[in-house]
Amino acid sequence: MSGKELFKLSPIKFCLALGLQIIAAWGEVSVAYILTMQFDAAKNKNVSLFLIWSLLQLVGYLIAFGSYNFAGILWQKVVQKYLHLIRQEVTDHCFADGQKHEVSAVQNRLTNDLELLHTDYLNSFRYVAGMLANILGVAFSLVTFQWSLLIACLIFAAVQIYLPKLLDKPLQRATKKVSNANQKYLKTLGDWLIGLTEIRRYFASEKLFKTIAKNSGRLEAAKIEKEKVDQELDYLNQLAYSLGDALIFLLTAFLVVNNWAAFGLIASIGNFSSSLFGSLQGIANYGGRMRATKELRENIFAARKKLPAKTKTNSAPAAGLAIHDLAVDFANGSGVTFPDFQIKAGEKVLLTGESGSGKSTLFKLILGELSASRGKIQYFDPKGEEIQPDLTQIGYLPQSPVLFPVTIAENITMFNQKLLDEMESAIEKVQFAPDIAKFPAGTETKIDLDQLNISGGQRQKIILARSMVYQSKLLLIDEATSAIDQAATMKILRQFVKTDATIVFIAHNFNDEMRQLFDREINLTR
Repeated sequence: MSGKELFKLSPIKFCLALGLQIIAAWGEVSVAYILTMQFDAAKNKNVSLFLIWSLLQLVGYLIAFGSYNFAGILWQKVVQKYLHLIRQEVTDHCFADGQKHEVSAVQNRLTNDLELLHTDYLNSFRYVAGMLANILGVAFSLVTFQWSLLIACLIFAAVQIYLPKLLDKPLQRATKKVSNANQKYLKTLGDWLIGLTEIRRYFASEKLFKTIAKNSGRLEAAKIEKEKVDQELDYLNQLAYSLGDALIFLLTAFLVVNNWAAFGLIASIGNFSSSLFGSLQGIANYGGRMRATKELRENIFAARKKLPAKTKTNSAPAAGLAIHDLAVDFANGSGVTFPDFQIKAGEKVLLTGESGSGKSTLFKLILGELSASRGKIQYFDPKGEEIQPDLTQIGYLPQSPVLFPVTIAENITMFNQKLLDEMESAIEKVQFAPDIAKFPAGTETKIDLDQLNISGGQRQKIILARSMVYQSKLLLIDEATSAIDQAATMKILRQFVKTDATIVFIAHNFNDEMRQLFDREINLTR
């Protein structure tokens, strides 16, 4: 994230916005300059000249305010376009890197972090540009009146610029702390609010409120700490400004009394001084905030970096697999060890075992979502030849279906219009047709994730139909029929075992008739 990128995105609007910001700054300086001429005209009792200068002063105000406001509108257009691009690139990176990302971390990156950079870096960039122009305008004006005033101002400016650097590192730490605290808060909300129904059922609201309040308190404390450092920075700047302003006024009075400067400067020096030191204070303040975002900008740059396209070698879809000395060790000291076995292409295998034996963990290992502590998994194509598989082509049906707030049809086809012709057949095979008939809009019914308008069984039937239309060569099913009645489950299983897909099915409470549909059973033990 940088001004250079912002310029490349919209060079014309970027330059126009900064140009208007500079014009606004010079318009303010011109108003102060004209004030000097007004007082000189008043001293000389020249009414017509006084009125002319007054009219020009009004024009200066109109130019300054109009340019400033229009610059703000243009700048926000450029900034919002840039932020949109960054959000897209961060999302693309998360998709392309193949890693599992915490939802709260991505939310924090796309909301809070970008908002921090918006206010503390991108907006500051425009303000600093205008303030630099203001300083140049004031410097030119002071030289035309009395060069010693400019020298004095530059001395005070050096002091004012140096002081805020003392708070650079504390401000960087405070900014980082706000980002981390917000991420933890979002994660807490995600972890707890997903189980809100259970909390209501067991009247555990007190624990919910305490947990959320605790993390909210940390976020509040982090923001207060950042505000404290911001205020300390403002205080240093204001102190330097006030001292400089007072001394410059005394110098001006001395020069006027000795006829070394125009009389009208007594009236306008306050404006010049305020404009100069206010701009210096602003540059020091906004510059400090911009520097404080350095680490955050580097993190976002890494999070939006375009990844090279992955080359696929021998990437036929996996249809079989073999497990050798596979084990996973967890951070709490526990672990799971799996027996060696091989599943050939086309086999229908029932995976059983008591709770904690590692059935779901094995699926995560096969899908590449979890790394093994030791051992390996081999993958084979339909001909039995070992391959380096594209793990995204392995079908996976979790017990808790992943659905999106779109239509039932889009959830089944996953937005692939070419699969619409196969959708009706898949709906019939997974016993979903009677349910579809109950919806007035049929498959065009939009799923409401906030207030679910479909049952748990219907959710599972949607992902079962999804797997049917995509026809994966290797299909991992993790109790994906647990919310469906046994009669319908039996019909669904018969349809699945008719396919040539390799199926590994995790299930509890299967009756003998269901078990007989599978070629064999692999039982895991702790």
